[in-house]
Amino acid sequence: MNSKKTHIVIIGNGAAGISAAESIAEINHSEVSPSEITLISTEPGAVYYRPMLSEYLSEESLPKRFYLHSIDWYTENKIRLLQETKVSSIDRESKTLTLSDDTSLIYDKLILATGSYNFVPPMPGAALKNVKNLRTLEDAEEIRSIIKAGKKAVVIGGGLLGLELGWQLLQKGISVTVVEMMERLLPRQLDTEASALFLEKVLDTGMNILTGVGTEAILGEEAVSGVKLSNGETIPADYVFISIGVRADVGLAKACGLNLNRGILVDGRMCTSDPSIFAAGDCAEFDGVNYAIWPEATAQGKVAGINATGGNALYEQTIPFNIYHGMNLRLFSIGDAGSLGDSEYEIHRHRDGDNFEKIFAKNNQVVGGVLMGNISRSAKLKKALQSRLSLSEYLAL
Repeated sequence: MNSKKTHIVIIGNGAAGISAAESIAEINHSEVSPSEITLISTEPGAVYYRPMLSEYLSEESLPKRFYLHSIDWYTENKIRLLQETKVSSIDRESKTLTLSDDTSLIYDKLILATGSYNFVPPMPGAALKNVKNLRTLEDAEEIRSIIKAGKKAVVIGGGLLGLELGWQLLQKGISVTVVEMMERLLPRQLDTEASALFLEKVLDTGMNILTGVGTEAILGEEAVSGVKLSNGETIPADYVFISIGVRADVGLAKACGLNLNRGILVDGRMCTSDPSIFAAGDCAEFDGVNYAIWPEATAQGKVAGINATGGNALYEQTIPFNIYHGMNLRLFSIGDAGSLGDSEYEIHRHRDGDNFEKIFAKNNQVVGGVLMGNISRSAKLKKALQSRLSLSEYLAL
């Protein structure tokens, strides 16, 4: 693509950052004058699959396929990996980064893949000992070191990550209560019927679920002793885990004056308001959307990487979907799974024992659906949305 050697710096070694690095490395293999790649990571080691962190809590060692690449992969692809390094500031005029060790780094193109951080609300007791949130491998190691069988845990947040965290704690012999502020579980992914079925399966595990109630305070002197709910009830707890969602990490982008909304605003090329800077993944916002999901991050990272080398790839909006295997069940949810109520859709519904399928269509086009138990038709359901098939066309697949 470019005859001039370009120095591309990627900030972030997660899904978006590594996807960008992979696409640049692939292009480099066919270039006479390949781009130089520097990847900056706040964590030690190679890139890993963050959704597996909770699984690690109940296992003896890291899950198989936890690491997406070895450290050698970076060397083999001529990627300079700066580990345990933070970027303090970005000077867009001189195209210079100041690093946490006070050294500087000059870039030609910059890709921001800074990801997101776990949101911890400003509530009393949030800083007490044994109040944790799970975001990094270091967090997982710390949690593993403190949890003990026979203890009580409260998980604040009943999303998929909070429920999976609760499930793994149950495997360690810990009593778990999940507190969810919404009136039902997974209201964004499941309609009322599917949510009720899902709740039945969760309760079968022995997990205690409280919905429609908020957390007023975390109680304790030095270490946590319980949680006070918005209804006045108090739940005793030895550990509290906060899992109520993420926020885009836009600190660097904001400080250097890039255009922002909830995330860093990007166009279809993943280009920010500065033509030399791209953004991808949880930190980016395209067309008013930031799902903060792994498939979106990898797709955006690939586009950003190609375009940083001088290409002209365009990002195609990811259809949001969730796959969950745990708590003795399998769940797949995609697109609009009944957010407007059954009367607003053409619906295909089938239940056979523990297997449940509910597909939603509007204007003769499948717009979303839920599979529970047997999720073997998930690929066909995904194809139905991508190809804008009708309900009858989906059922014929």
